[in-house]
Amino acid sequence: MSYLKNLFRRVRALWRAEAIEREIDEEMQFHVEMRAEENMRRGMSPAEARLDAERRFGHRLLMRERGYDVRGGRWLESFWQDLRFGTRVLVRKPGFAATAVLTLALGIGANTAIFSVVNAVMLKPLPYEDADRLVMLTERHEKIPTRAVSYANFLDWRDRNQAFEAMSTVRRWYLTLTGTGQPERLAAGMVTSDYFSIMRVKPLMGRDFLREEDRPGANYVTILSYGFWQSRFGGDESIIGQSITLDNRPFTVIGVMPPVFRQDDSPPLWVLIGPWTVQQDWMKRDMRTAGSVIARLKPGVTLAAARADMSAVKEELIRLHPWTNAGHTITVKTLYENVVGETRQSLLLLLGAVGFVLLIACANVANLLLARAAARQKEFAVRSALGASRLRLVRQMLTECVLLALLGGVCGLLLAWWGLDLFKAANPSGIPRLEELSLDYRVLGFTLLVTLLTGLLFGLAPARQIRTQGLNEMLKEGVKGTTGGGQGRLCGAFVVAEIALALVLLIGAGLLARSLARLLNSDFGFDARHVATLGIALPSSRYAERERIGQFYQQLLERVAALPGVEAVSLSNEIPGRETGWTNDIAIPGHPQIKPGGEINVDWGIISADYFEVMRIPILRGRAFTPQEVAEGSPVVIIDERLAREFWPNGDAIGQHLLYDSPTPHQIVGVIKNVRNYGTGAESRIKIYTPLNRSRLAASTLAVRTTTDLRGLSALLTREIHAIDKELPVSEMGTVEQSLSHEISARRVSTVLLGVFSAVALVLAAIGIYGVMAHTVAQRTHEIGVRMALGAQKRDVLRLVIGQGMRLALIGVGVGLAASFALTRVLSSLLYGVSASDPLTFASIALLLTLVALLACYIPARRATKVDPMIALRYE
Repeated sequence: MSYLKNLFRRVRALWRAEAIEREIDEEMQFHVEMRAEENMRRGMSPAEARLDAERRFGHRLLMRERGYDVRGGRWLESFWQDLRFGTRVLVRKPGFAATAVLTLALGIGANTAIFSVVNAVMLKPLPYEDADRLVMLTERHEKIPTRAVSYANFLDWRDRNQAFEAMSTVRRWYLTLTGTGQPERLAAGMVTSDYFSIMRVKPLMGRDFLREEDRPGANYVTILSYGFWQSRFGGDESIIGQSITLDNRPFTVIGVMPPVFRQDDSPPLWVLIGPWTVQQDWMKRDMRTAGSVIARLKPGVTLAAARADMSAVKEELIRLHPWTNAGHTITVKTLYENVVGETRQSLLLLLGAVGFVLLIACANVANLLLARAAARQKEFAVRSALGASRLRLVRQMLTECVLLALLGGVCGLLLAWWGLDLFKAANPSGIPRLEELSLDYRVLGFTLLVTLLTGLLFGLAPARQIRTQGLNEMLKEGVKGTTGGGQGRLCGAFVVAEIALALVLLIGAGLLARSLARLLNSDFGFDARHVATLGIALPSSRYAERERIGQFYQQLLERVAALPGVEAVSLSNEIPGRETGWTNDIAIPGHPQIKPGGEINVDWGIISADYFEVMRIPILRGRAFTPQEVAEGSPVVIIDERLAREFWPNGDAIGQHLLYDSPTPHQIVGVIKNVRNYGTGAESRIKIYTPLNRSRLAASTLAVRTTTDLRGLSALLTREIHAIDKELPVSEMGTVEQSLSHEISARRVSTVLLGVFSAVALVLAAIGIYGVMAHTVAQRTHEIGVRMALGAQKRDVLRLVIGQGMRLALIGVGVGLAASFALTRVLSSLLYGVSASDPLTFASIALLLTLVALLACYIPARRATKVDPMIALRYE
């Protein structure tokens, strides 16, 4: 308590000392200034005049004589004086202040917005206890970067490892909810009983899964997510212990998770994998039913040790089960790495881009302040003559700069807030954790830091130009500041830097734009236009037999084909151009024996007879499936031209056989054009197609090529489906084009954002070179007038001004091209069909920037040609 009292007394004494010092300042200011002017008229130098005046009227001496301690508190008074004076300076020049604040707001706002996304995706810790101990495990093959895990392998991993406390499967499993209103297809999370203990989270209501519930033949139980509990069951607490119907099976609700728990896109509910493994094929090692695996490291176990341990486990499995494990490795990476994924590179690219924009904005404002500082040299001379030190003048200038930066930061924060709303509305796929996007304390701290650093950065250059020598001459002549000497070179350096930075951004944006255009205009082997899609899920409890599934699909195809405007209709397990997750290993009879681990992995499409007609995929040789082959599930197969070229390069693949998913040879009846994945430059896997009824396909996609308006088709399709089975859930209708657009939305958003930032950089660079040249013309008005009076023509003046500006522009373009050749290498993995050093992009962007710089130089040069020589000669 005594400490607080002493602190309060000291603060009061400081404020009292400041008040007294302010009173004495006002009393003595007039006398000091009068004495100093009188001394200067007598021939004293400004410094001697001021020293003599302070010696006679020094307020510090008077205060000491009165017994006051003034060692503290004066810095605060000086700061408020600088702040008040800086505010008055900015208010007197509202146009200059508004231009500087708007320029800074663009740079700071863009940085704040992108940093907010980086913060949400990369910097915020995952919302789980000890999240750094959570890891994801998958399998990897030399031909397949990421592969799902078989349930049998998962059990061996869990039992044989020494590095993890527990493991759980993590996969999507689609179920149909009935009996509580409209049927609904749900993407449930399929896990083991250890899942929530691994995540270190407990249910909000009810209890967790039990070990005895996670085994073949056990009763079905489920835990609901908080959002699904609220939306579907109205937050009814009595739901615990009740039964809900999923796929015509009773599931007992045993718990509800808290609202803060989100993992794997937060499915509506979770079910255990154990009861489903009663199906025999789930235990096959080539049936990859476990999906991915999540695990928690034991205390003290490092990630490297866990990788070594799982490598040993894999070697043991290769020895025991070579045909399904040879050639595979186990990837172990942190949950954070798994969540962030490939997003990191795009976000860091955008963060670097907005950093360039901010540097250009700082260079622009620095040039504005240099021009202002040149015009204020007389003011600085007068203040220096009255005793202000160079340090005090520099401090005043930096205070004004920081004040400008703070105003720009506030406006930038508002722009960032608005920009984040637009970003959320765009909802780009492929960018995780967008629900956590907000302006939190990290973002606000980042904005404050960037603002203060920005103020100091663009304030240092004009502060360095403040001079305290040659004051007598400056006061006597009253000359204006010029942009010659060091100041002119500094302005030129800023212009060169702006143009170079803008060129790097423009070339990066140009490369991404050309890449996206190449991607959109590429031939992916199908035609996505005028094709509507609808998801269908048949409950396995009512559609367990392959024959019944086939009957339903046959009725549906016939009814939809009879609708007006329908050209063709098909059912399949995929939308072309997208990864389906359906893969299989095949063998070619008559070819050298495939060694363990050397199997050929292919994408497996399951289709009806008219699939290729609906998607307009060309059949190069052979034919499509017949309706009879589809109905009977005949052992026939259609392959793509890559498989045909690889195994039958000198012959015809039609009539040949291959093995997959069963010992029965499948005859090849057709070869189609390659269908590539959409939205990526990566090479797609080899593709094969089998008839619809060859497999028990309970979830499929209905695709309809139509000449009518797609918007009116949804109700008709729903009517036809419910005419066959009124309890089936129907997904919202979409189009193939929408589905593919979703595939590249993240790439499109990154390209658009980089393009916007590059356009802003181009405008700022143009404004920068225009401002420098306009100021140069204004400062050289007298010189231009003399030249014109001596006979210089308008073209000579144009050549003079434009030549000076274009020299700077061309230097900037040269520096920018060199930097671009080095920096665009980081874009290589993001480009499709375009080289990182594409000469067309480099040349066209350099030409564009040169033309913009020429226009920015021409406007002030044109104004210079209109100078009246007589008025210019009287200018000084």
